[in-house]
Amino acid sequence: MMTDILTQVKETTDELIQILSSLTETELNMIPFEGSWTAAQVGEHLRKSYGVVDILEKPVKNTDRDPGEKINEIKQVMLNFDIKMQAPGFIVPAKTPIAKEGLLSSLQSTVDRIISTSQRLDLSQICLGFILPGSGEYTRLEWLHFILYHTQRHIRQVKNIRQIVTAKQELQN
Repeated sequence: MMTDILTQVKETTDELIQILSSLTETELNMIPFEGSWTAAQVGEHLRKSYGVVDILEKPVKNTDRDPGEKINEIKQVMLNFDIKMQAPGFIVPAKTPIAKEGLLSSLQSTVDRIISTSQRLDLSQICLGFILPGSGEYTRLEWLHFILYHTQRHIRQVKNIRQIVTAKQELQN
């Protein structure tokens, strides 16, 4: 189960990077509709959220519960597309254009760090560096599932954005 989650995180983040790579820099930074983030902003939001890797390395404690107890709850919330979520300020992307190569490189290096860090840690331990309001303490394993489902949520968003901006580009040509 522990290596399985790392495989899933790697495959899902690879899919995200592939989708973002398929867009031109113009398309990445094109606003699909009023009030929406651009695909680049979604990528930047995810990159910032992957800062959770720092939490994985901070102080932990042993758990007296199933280390995956909150996985289904995380999945149900993150993959409920009827819920509109507000990102906390520290992971809100800039409103300025984002360079494609810098974004992709930064995403890849952060994902690589998540994988390599997680491979050497006990995923069953509870992280004490950050407590998600309303959810309590997460184990490292649960944080990895958070990354997985959060990324899946935004892959769906990026695919929708891609569809709109590529259609806009075709109309302009």
